[in-house]
Amino acid sequence: MNGYLLQILFKCSNQMAANNSNSFNLRSILDKEKLNGNNILDWKRNFQIVLMNEEKEYVLEEELLEAAEPEVTQSALNRWIQANRDVKCVMLASMNPELQKMFINSDSYQIISELKNMFQDQARIERFETQRLILETKLKKGEPVSPHVLKMIGLFENMRALDSDVSNEMAIDIILHSLHSGYDQFKLNYNMNSMEKTLTKLHGMLKTAEKTLKQENKHDMLMVRKGKGFKKSGKGKGKKGKGKAAPTPKSNGTSSGKQKRVTRSPADSKCFYCKKKGNWKRNFLKRKVDEKNGNVASTSGTKEK
Repeated sequence: MNGYLLQILFKCSNQMAANNSNSFNLRSILDKEKLNGNNILDWKRNFQIVLMNEEKEYVLEEELLEAAEPEVTQSALNRWIQANRDVKCVMLASMNPELQKMFINSDSYQIISELKNMFQDQARIERFETQRLILETKLKKGEPVSPHVLKMIGLFENMRALDSDVSNEMAIDIILHSLHSGYDQFKLNYNMNSMEKTLTKLHGMLKTAEKTLKQENKHDMLMVRKGKGFKKSGKGKGKKGKGKAAPTPKSNGTSSGKQKRVTRSPADSKCFYCKKKGNWKRNFLKRKVDEKNGNVASTSGTKEK
């Protein structure tokens, strides 16, 4: 590293130490991971936090003030130059040596502009992935609403860091669309009343709606357990004097309500007349002759074997 660069960084370090002596130090978050080209988005987010804490974000919004402008006083110009130097020191100190050499002669506005051009492809990929997550993130039934909303707000902040800011109205529409059907009544009331809330206020309203939704679901479950939620179809079984008896199931054709009579052959049957096997009484010739001669009472008209 050349002597001029070392001298600049030494002055920057002294200036940073003086500025940090009487204020809460947030610059340490930039020391954890220096800018190396692959972490531009994380570095930029941490860098913006530091600038917000020190109230110097305006330095990156416009180029350095020109003394020739009539509305610029010497005092305002001096303050701008001092703030620009502070921001530049912080930026250089949080970069790797290669990037320090590249931007040592640039002011803070020029540095941030060049970084955007250098890493625009990486930012484009990150922006695409962030948009995809915003559209695909949905709240499922049974999941708490607060982490879901905070995740969505974080994704919108990522879009803002990627110079693709999402308007407050659009962000609220996306969050409402991501809720499950249990919040349909809340969404209807919100849109009908033409509410205009911040994302933070919407977060609080959804937490309140979640509590109401849980109480309603709990009440419905208690009603079901008490038997008031659903009615059983048909009449109770086993009640005397009420209702009709259950119909006897029909047969499948092989058997009916009565037992089918089994037919046996004469060879297996015993004759009721002669007491021998091989014939039936109603077909026995000797019985017919005896009936004709009157030796035995006639059994015609009765069923006999």
